[in-house]
Amino acid sequence: MKDICCLAAALIDLFSPTVLVILWYKKTGARFFPAIAAFLVCFPVFFVGNAIRSGFDHSNFIAFYIQQGLLFGVFEEGTKYLMMRYFLTSYDNRKDAVTYSIGHAAYEGLGSGISCIGLIGTDKASTDILFFHIWGVVTGAISCAAVAVIIFYGIQKGKSIVTLPAVILAHAFMNSSHGIFIDSFGTILRAVLMAGIYFVGYRCWKSLRSPFEEMSET
Repeated sequence: MKDICCLAAALIDLFSPTVLVILWYKKTGARFFPAIAAFLVCFPVFFVGNAIRSGFDHSNFIAFYIQQGLLFGVFEEGTKYLMMRYFLTSYDNRKDAVTYSIGHAAYEGLGSGISCIGLIGTDKASTDILFFHIWGVVTGAISCAAVAVIIFYGIQKGKSIVTLPAVILAHAFMNSSHGIFIDSFGTILRAVLMAGIYFVGYRCWKSLRSPFEEMSET
């Protein structure tokens, strides 16, 4: 049963982003390329990030997790900003920001899926791995979309000096809190922060609504 759950979790991690981007395209007509670009750029970004992290001192675990959180906060959210600001300039619709986020989530799902496959036959996973991976896919997709929309909003409205540092710090906290706080307290803090990110992302999404979209829906 554990192996079946691991396999199911791996398949969800690996294929849910593809399903999401297809559904998003069918619902909104959003373009595919931002997802492809995001997926591909993650390879060098995470490779360099992991190489830098390997040199961190592990003797002080709090300092290590803070450094790790800030490192990947800067790398991941900074890359989103650079890509949407300077390289994907013709993809200037809020829908494209969500598509970009799906590509980023696809890279993270690839690593998670491969890890699940590696657990098959080892008895190192519990049967609840499937539930946690479903939960992770859902919350991860929403978080990625919200953060990408906030960054895109900052670019479009000229407020990146506020939005970019905010999402970097939020990312850093979410990343480092796993190792700094006890499980229950850390879970509550992350839940509150995630709810805040979702709310801000939703408000930014609404603010980016164009008159053309309103006319097309009437």
